[in-house]
Amino acid sequence: MAKQKALYFVGFVGSLFRFLIPLAVPLVVKYMFDELLQNGALTYAEKLQQMLSITAVVLAAFFLVRGPMEYVRQWFLHKANNNVIRELREDAFRKVHELDAKYYAERKSGEIGARFFDDVEKIRGYMTALFSNVWIELAVLAFVVGMMFTMDVRLTLLAAALVGAQFVTAHALSRRLKRATKQMMGYRSVLSGFVFEKIQGAFLSKLFLSERKDREELSRHLDRFERMTDAQARANAVSLAAVNVLSDATPFLVVLAGSLYVLDGALSLGALIAFFVYVDRMRGPVAALVGAFPAIAEGDVALKRIFEFLETDVGVRENERSPALPPFSASIEFRRVSFGYRPDRPVVEDVSFTLRKGKTYAFVGESGGGKSTVLQLLTRMYDTDRGEVLVDGMNVKDVSLASIRAQMGVATQDSFLYSSSIRDNIRLGRLDASDEDVVAAAKKAYAHEFIEALPDGYDTEVGERGVKLSGGQRQRIALARVFLKDAPILLLDEATSALDNESEQAVQRSIAEAGRGKTVILIAHRLSTVLHADAIFVVKGGRIVERGTHAELLAANGYYKALYAEQNRASARFLRGAPEFLRDATPQNAL
Repeated sequence: MAKQKALYFVGFVGSLFRFLIPLAVPLVVKYMFDELLQNGALTYAEKLQQMLSITAVVLAAFFLVRGPMEYVRQWFLHKANNNVIRELREDAFRKVHELDAKYYAERKSGEIGARFFDDVEKIRGYMTALFSNVWIELAVLAFVVGMMFTMDVRLTLLAAALVGAQFVTAHALSRRLKRATKQMMGYRSVLSGFVFEKIQGAFLSKLFLSERKDREELSRHLDRFERMTDAQARANAVSLAAVNVLSDATPFLVVLAGSLYVLDGALSLGALIAFFVYVDRMRGPVAALVGAFPAIAEGDVALKRIFEFLETDVGVRENERSPALPPFSASIEFRRVSFGYRPDRPVVEDVSFTLRKGKTYAFVGESGGGKSTVLQLLTRMYDTDRGEVLVDGMNVKDVSLASIRAQMGVATQDSFLYSSSIRDNIRLGRLDASDEDVVAAAKKAYAHEFIEALPDGYDTEVGERGVKLSGGQRQRIALARVFLKDAPILLLDEATSALDNESEQAVQRSIAEAGRGKTVILIAHRLSTVLHADAIFVVKGGRIVERGTHAELLAANGYYKALYAEQNRASARFLRGAPEFLRDATPQNAL
């Protein structure tokens, strides 16, 4: 907000003119009653002339000053608040990129989105209430009280006591309102997360006929959220009811006391009328201040949630002065590495190996054995609990994250695509790539043919997470992205699992061709895709239990051979039970 102080200052000046000009009207009214209308020394014509002059001055002040100042107030405060909100959103989005994979594994994206949209927007209302309305209303209140003191101290003290009682009441009741608001906003994030997740899984709900269950679960969430909003509304209603009763009674009580002073001759009729107008004017600021409590309560909770998010500890930290990793030239080494997503459950335990430049390596084994975690540690999505990951002898924790990831091309089974065009999704591999480079990469991934067949070709929008494409098509686009990046290290995690046999064999040839002179690391379940690897690491229970070439591992007669034999038996059982046309169409070397 300090960066916007010039805009706020102009807005506050506009606010002062906008509010203080109307507050001069009671003084004009007092003058007209006491000095003009009841002045026997002036003729009718003189009185009329003065009234017309006063009217001209007042109307000029309203139309030539108050109107433009209202525009100045609205526009400059809007720009200041908007700039603050924009910067907050930019900070929040920057934090989204800073947070490590562990944070996202433990939270729903809808909850994070609620911070970015709902909470930040609540801060806009908070700033408007606290730094515009409250400040101005307090200034108005101070001016009104000052004017009232000049007319009658006793009536002013009575009015101040009644107004003070309204603030004390509002403050006492605001604690309950804040508690209710905090609970409601916290659960709104849960509700947002639930709805966002169900939107993403809408197709799955249709396939498994779980729409009714989803609606029932939503109904339970909405019931609970409604109870929380009702509690907030009740707290706010009680506060407003109590304050408004006092606010409505205040002008009557003050005028009643003032009328006694007029009867005693201690106060003029004009002064009483002006006093009444000022007391009535006090109701506006008081009502505005009390009405600002909900916005301030919500904004206070939103601020805490936003700064809690911005101050979230980042597990994978980068020193601002970390040097860049030099171009990859020799080896990757895991030295006695251990890691667990939870401290008490290691996923990778005491793993050591060395990968040489220009070679192809594969990690195979049971599901959940830690194969993909190896890639997560190498790309530094997570940091090791113990041990070191070294690239050309440099610990990845000691170099910049950008320089590590710039040298790695990654394709996973998930094959995430943005909802933009196919061209933009492939160009993510190298943002300055030409259209010709994009097409060449697509051809390497055997994606060009199906892309060209689409109505808009490379400009086809793929939908959220690539929903308009098949799994195999998404994988080929993800591979094209990797081929376009042309990084010295290729990390492929089940990157061809959604392809048919014919396409997979073609893509495997492309990978072999693109991987010449590069270090290729494959994570695979189907052993047929890694037979050509220079070395295969067999992972079981988070440990490397065997390593060697395909032939060496078969000769060792260990766990790898058992896996290979089981996959062959499963394939044979499938083919024996399959229809004849499927047996004929399935290559004998499918495994």
